[in-house]
Amino acid sequence: MSRQFVTGRSHLVIVVLVLALGLGGVALAQRSSALVQAHVTLLDGKVKVSQTSFVPGSLTLVVVNQGKLSHALAIMGTGLQPKRTPTLGSGKSARLTVTIKAGMYHVWDPVRSSMSHATMLMVKAAAATGGSTSSMPSGGTSGGSSSGTGSGMGGGTSGTGGAAPSTDPCAGM
Repeated sequence: MSRQFVTGRSHLVIVVLVLALGLGGVALAQRSSALVQAHVTLLDGKVKVSQTSFVPGSLTLVVVNQGKLSHALAIMGTGLQPKRTPTLGSGKSARLTVTIKAGMYHVWDPVRSSMSHATMLMVKAAAATGGSTSSMPSGGTSGGSSSGTGSGMGGGTSGTGGAAPSTDPCAGM
């Protein structure tokens, strides 16, 4: 009888161990596959972003054109060259995934507006271990990458008739 008790107890320990490892794996998978998204609504004359503060990492902008005119969404900022969605007709949507680092980013409609009317996104460094928070760096030149449905855009400035040159890298697109 004591042998059955030991065998039964061994099985119980194995089952508990397997469950614990399985649940730990699920928690780890959820943490590593966390999808950070922001919903962006394009309106005639306005860009609305569901949230404007993020942590560094991959960010997917889910863009919907709710205006009557065609629009697009562009983003650039700390170490990130300008990236944009294709031009979207009324009612159309697109996704644009970029890698963001601590710093500031501009999002705007390069079809109907200029970067001077951009909405600002702030990316704060992850909090340090021990509960303290990190402050925002004043600048930086770290690199960034992008993928998704958007295409990269060339930089440059242009000016005509003695006017001040445009600082909008999407000017003329």
